[in-house]
Amino acid sequence: MCLCSVFQLVAQSSGGLYTLQDLATLLPNAIQVTSPNHYRILQNVTLEPQDTLLLQTTDEHIFVDSGKEINILGTLLTQERTTPLLIQGDFTQNDYFEIYFESSSLSTLKNVHVQYCQHIKLINSQIHIESCEFDHFSDHVISYLNCDPVIENSYFHDNQACAIQSAINTDGCPKILNNVFYNNVLANTNNPQINMGPGTTDTIFIVGNRIEGVASTMSGGIGISNLTNSGITKVVVRDNVITHNRYGYTQNGYRISSLIADNQFIDNDLEVNPNNGGSGISIYGYDTTCAAKLRHNFITGNLWGVTAIYHHHVDMGTEDDYGYNLLYNNGNGGVEYELYNNASSNMNAVGNYWGCDNEAAAESVIFHQADNASYGLVNYQPIYVIEPEITAFDFLMENNPALENYGDMYGTITADDTILFYVGCVVPDLRHIYPTITKPLWVTVTPDENEAQDFLGDNLNNSVLYTAATPHQSTRTYVVHVNIEGAVPENELTKINLTPNPVTQGYFQMENPTGEELTWVMRTVDGKTVMNGVSIPGNQRISTHHLSKGMYLITFQHKKQLLTKKLIIQ
Repeated sequence: MCLCSVFQLVAQSSGGLYTLQDLATLLPNAIQVTSPNHYRILQNVTLEPQDTLLLQTTDEHIFVDSGKEINILGTLLTQERTTPLLIQGDFTQNDYFEIYFESSSLSTLKNVHVQYCQHIKLINSQIHIESCEFDHFSDHVISYLNCDPVIENSYFHDNQACAIQSAINTDGCPKILNNVFYNNVLANTNNPQINMGPGTTDTIFIVGNRIEGVASTMSGGIGISNLTNSGITKVVVRDNVITHNRYGYTQNGYRISSLIADNQFIDNDLEVNPNNGGSGISIYGYDTTCAAKLRHNFITGNLWGVTAIYHHHVDMGTEDDYGYNLLYNNGNGGVEYELYNNASSNMNAVGNYWGCDNEAAAESVIFHQADNASYGLVNYQPIYVIEPEITAFDFLMENNPALENYGDMYGTITADDTILFYVGCVVPDLRHIYPTITKPLWVTVTPDENEAQDFLGDNLNNSVLYTAATPHQSTRTYVVHVNIEGAVPENELTKINLTPNPVTQGYFQMENPTGEELTWVMRTVDGKTVMNGVSIPGNQRISTHHLSKGMYLITFQHKKQLLTKKLIIQ
């Protein structure tokens, strides 16, 4: 064992497993016990390669004096605990402490809270960092050199520089998974919160993170660069939310190949000069070895949607593999810029949504060879057209215990946008049911499927409205109704027709082909009754002169069987 401080050297042995209390006993001039499980590091401390330090007690608290170093050459292990272990510097001083892991690939940091530190440097150390918190660092929080650390489920916030960084002339392929990065780069330097240099033969994974800026107008979200034309950098950027930064994602240089998929790039518009940045995604290639494949990304509220600069090889979708990226409401100076191909390279961008439903409108927000002969050509047709529709609406047992003894229930969507469910004499309790809603990509439905609804009501007579909407606010409203089977065959009520619909001349025909008298009630969408009556077999003319314009719901009933239809008055 060899534990070193500035003033003390303990003779080497074969190494062993130690706790903080053991170190305090061995190095009293370097580590002081201030109270039970509370320690103060007074001098530089090094854990030698053959030694292991175990941080195990739930309420351990380590205070590190200004300017001191903790050097981990051996193995640092942290056990699971209910509350974080706090490692804290002296916030009254400007010279914070430093932590170094060197050739320490078996080390772990789990459920540790580090604050008022200068930086944590990883050198040839495949360290695993999980469920930690890092705040108020005076420099970048974690930097790595020639290693592939795993950093997951951690929280980086309120730090002066980048949360994770590597040098431009080093390499590594970290896995950055399910973390939160919030309000970093407070020094307001031109750096992203995640700032990475070249990779190796492995792949860099940046997956499932939230990266949000607040105070720094110069800070971006993610930056990948290979400026030295060394190695090959492979990157997967997936399922991240990147918002309120100077820009969302940028890659620049040589030999970078990225897959950018299923991310949200929202309101990255803090750059005051659009000529200097503000893209949701920016690909700046020094040659065409800078490649990016974009799929299923949500890009809105940025100064530019996607910018492709200098040389590049960008794939935003082909005829055989649609991009399904959503780009809308990106722009500056009163002009929309969803895609700007500021390069001589051509690119494919087929099957994307451009905030519109026609190709002429898409052309107006795509800047390429049609706008400047020196630009490369963007092949963007056909576009992805979004219709505000629900394609399936079901009640499934896996989401609803009330259906355990009844089985799954599948809705029938009629031509007039009514969604019908048919049940027999024994009716399941449908007063608190979560539906499963199938819809086109990027369509939203209100209320959504995470909100339980009452599909029966007190009198087995309840209609629930669902509105599907596209990002450009085209909408379509569906009426969901549970039909209790009675004397009328289950398909007969669906034959009832209201014409004309919409009503334009102050009346409509109520067509009843069932052969039965049906009671009916006409209500506003907020439930107020405006008319009622009995529908006899055949046709009836109903006046609407006394009604205001808008949408109404007419519910027909025969015994316990119900049907609700929409009527529009214009």
